[in-house]
Amino acid sequence: MLAADKLLLRSTVKQRAIQLREKELSLFNDNFNAVGTQSAVLAGFAMTSFAEIDLPHNAFYAQKACLHLFVTTSICANLLCTASTTFVSVWGSGKALRGKDGSMDQAVDGMHAERAFIFSCFGVGLITTLMALMSAAWILMTFEVAMVASAGISWAIFIIVRQASRLSSKFGLSREEVVSFADIMQSPIVPSHESALDGDEPGESSSLLSSAEIQKARRGTYDV
Repeated sequence: MLAADKLLLRSTVKQRAIQLREKELSLFNDNFNAVGTQSAVLAGFAMTSFAEIDLPHNAFYAQKACLHLFVTTSICANLLCTASTTFVSVWGSGKALRGKDGSMDQAVDGMHAERAFIFSCFGVGLITTLMALMSAAWILMTFEVAMVASAGISWAIFIIVRQASRLSSKFGLSREEVVSFADIMQSPIVPSHESALDGDEPGESSSLLSSAEIQKARRGTYDV
């Protein structure tokens, strides 16, 4: 009876720990979906401006080159961000939910590691979209109006960069501040997939519990 209670307790601890990791998985999926959606919208804007804008024939070569360069970079960066978020969300969630024992930790840690690349692509796509707008202003507007538009766009870029830096410093977490579940998942009290079936030591589970009794302990049912 005590051996069955011990096995049930260890299984319950691991189940609760996995539930906590699942909250992280849901958080990353929500964040990636939000970033991917915004990147898709920006890519649509850039593609529309690339296809629909009618450039005057007397525009300078440098102005048109800058416009095409920024639009192309914006489309590539935003589509790369959208594709990365889709791949990470689909494959990461699949590994976490359908993988073998320990896959939840690998999936969550891997999704966390991909955040820097995805957010960098989103930032590049956002800034180059505004730079493409500035290039279009110099092509389509008069000099005075283009100067005012460039000042507004430059101010917007400065505010975006400053806000990103400020909010990252305000809400960012260092390695020491991040809550880690390694002490729980790697603790001897949390059984692995093999130890849950075979016991703590060779022969322990076989001598104390049969396979049928182990299944009853997992379901919380015992023979009285």
